[in-house]
Amino acid sequence: MPDFFRGRGWNLVGSRRIWFAISILLILVGMTCWKVRGLNYGIDFTGGGLLRYRLAHPITSLDEQNRTLSAVRQMVDQLHIRNDIQLAGPALGGKNMIFVRTQVDPKAGDQQRYLEVRKQGQDVLASLQQRFPGVANAGYEVVGSVVSEELVWRALMAVGLGSILVMIWIMIRYDFFFGQVSLKWAFSAIVALLHDVLVLVGAFALLQREVNSPFVAAILTVVGYSVHDTIVIFDRIRENLKLHKGRTFGETTNISLLETMARSVNTVLTVEFTLLALALFGGPTLQDFSIALIIGVTIGAYSSIFNASQILVVLKNMETRGREARAAATPRPTRIRQPAPVAVGPQPAAGREPAVTAASPKKVQKAGAAKKRKRRY
Repeated sequence: MPDFFRGRGWNLVGSRRIWFAISILLILVGMTCWKVRGLNYGIDFTGGGLLRYRLAHPITSLDEQNRTLSAVRQMVDQLHIRNDIQLAGPALGGKNMIFVRTQVDPKAGDQQRYLEVRKQGQDVLASLQQRFPGVANAGYEVVGSVVSEELVWRALMAVGLGSILVMIWIMIRYDFFFGQVSLKWAFSAIVALLHDVLVLVGAFALLQREVNSPFVAAILTVVGYSVHDTIVIFDRIRENLKLHKGRTFGETTNISLLETMARSVNTVLTVEFTLLALALFGGPTLQDFSIALIIGVTIGAYSSIFNASQILVVLKNMETRGREARAAATPRPTRIRQPAPVAVGPQPAAGREPAVTAASPKKVQKAGAAKKRKRRY
């Protein structure tokens, strides 16, 4: 497949202010929606009830299971109960259990929550008996707010720990490679990761899609994908720093981005085609997870190309300007000229100047080339 990006004269690094403005705009819109509309938290994070029902006969056919799920979901929706429905049962004998997870008022007390879950269970059982004769109640459970808060805390810990481990690995691989202890490469990658997480959360706040445990799994998947793409670009930059020693860091980064652009585009399109099929035909259970991955993979590819590498260029330019400013501020030692020794011996005749030896053309050419290299670096 031809590479449409390698060797192009596009100045991606020079347009970094535009890429930064797009990222800041996406984050501001998402955070505004989060502040105004809030997130549509699922039952995993808000707590609720778990209703279990046993069917009279197990369902073995996959088509019949899908029809059963659709029918149960429609009946529960008519009761205006927010739910998450699953079928379960033995691996070989078909599925004979219906699990309905419902949401209750998170601010209510434990006794009130139990009474609300019990009423929901009775209403759902009465509705199921009209469609599935012989269905029986298999018990109710109440998921308290303590469990939900622990789940939220574990989700934040998972995202934070993943980001810290990524930062340590990039610091070891790149910052130590150049013989210095700095966080420029790791800091650039972590900022891109935070950008991906904030944009994904803001998109779910804008779309009001449900935030649940699969959403946390999607965030961790997006973090891993984004870091993978960023490392590929960083590797190419590191290789080109050895091959293009006469160029600035920004020019080397721009060449590296154009060389890896085709790989990034092909990878993200391949992944998104699969996720699009999963979102269309995977059913309601996998739809939110697929949408989260589609948004996250797209934003992850964008941040690796237009954020992580561009931030690295900004940090390197700041380091170069700081080094030049310190060199200019450092006073140079003054040289004390010694008096020329008095010549002893016969003096030249009056009216005759001493002969001046002209420099050779090769010496003049070498001196000019040295001045040019000094100005370029």
